[in-house]
Amino acid sequence: MNKIINAPEAMISEMLEGYLCANPQLFERVPNTNGLVLKERKNKVAIVTGGGAGNEPWNIGYVGNGLADGVALGNVYAAPPARSIMNVTKAVNHQNGVLYLATNHAGDVLNFELAGELLQLEGIRTQSVFVSDDITSAAINKQEERRGVAGVAIVLKIAGAAADAGLNLDELVRVTRKANQNIRTLSVTTSPGYLPSTGEAMFDMEPGMIEFGMGFNGEPGILKTKLISADKIVDIMMDYLLADLLPAAGDEIAVFINGFGFTGLLELCIVNRRVKMVLDQKLLKTYDMFIDTLLAPQGTGGFSISLLPLDQELKCYYNYPAYSPFFRKKAL
Repeated sequence: MNKIINAPEAMISEMLEGYLCANPQLFERVPNTNGLVLKERKNKVAIVTGGGAGNEPWNIGYVGNGLADGVALGNVYAAPPARSIMNVTKAVNHQNGVLYLATNHAGDVLNFELAGELLQLEGIRTQSVFVSDDITSAAINKQEERRGVAGVAIVLKIAGAAADAGLNLDELVRVTRKANQNIRTLSVTTSPGYLPSTGEAMFDMEPGMIEFGMGFNGEPGILKTKLISADKIVDIMMDYLLADLLPAAGDEIAVFINGFGFTGLLELCIVNRRVKMVLDQKLLKTYDMFIDTLLAPQGTGGFSISLLPLDQELKCYYNYPAYSPFFRKKAL
């Protein structure tokens, strides 16, 4: 697979530079760091996110109004260094405390927690929430061990709204954890992605086969099968998701269909249609549905479905508008 880069060691810095060139009114680069922050520093609890590059727009696209205030980037599929996280934290308005919000992967957890401990010595208060929405990566009674995948988009959007509403750090953490504990995501992979540095496939897949729950780097999923119809794929995914979530009839559900880089809107709309049909059959109320590509692992084929039941508190923050050049959610 041909990739359009200059030099592998310059990819992340040059990506940030290009993004800033397109949006100079919104963002500024953190000096000597692969990170950026909003130019507008609001008087509220700040949110800093981050993770490895390679899944754009996660995570540079998650900085914006009603979203995060800053982001620290690692190399492709590598956690950001603790020093970068600290530099970004110092660049946002941290006087009211800082929420670290990242996906639940070992390197991210280690480096965000290390950064928080070091900043505590400098008088900067931080707390962390690591999104763990992938139902295939651990059992329900070990939810804290699950990977974080596309559900991070909804959790961060809720956290951003709650921060804008003026919640203090402890209350913001409570709301964010509540969203994380309730969200569920399942993916299906139809073709491998390709490393931007070499153009080589990240893993092998047999022609004509698909895999449910496969990790972005080829970690084993829960079910392999020959390619089947879109409706059958969705039915399998919804069976797993609803068995894990156990919603009650009448619950209001927000739905996010996340396309991977190689899967187009034509396919995603067909998927969304079937998701709505299944929810109707189960007597579940569809509060909102949106289709986007917000976590796209390097041209991988496939998609994920995220479901979040909304109570009145979460609905209030979900309804709040969010905007970045790569992530837009209108007010409801």
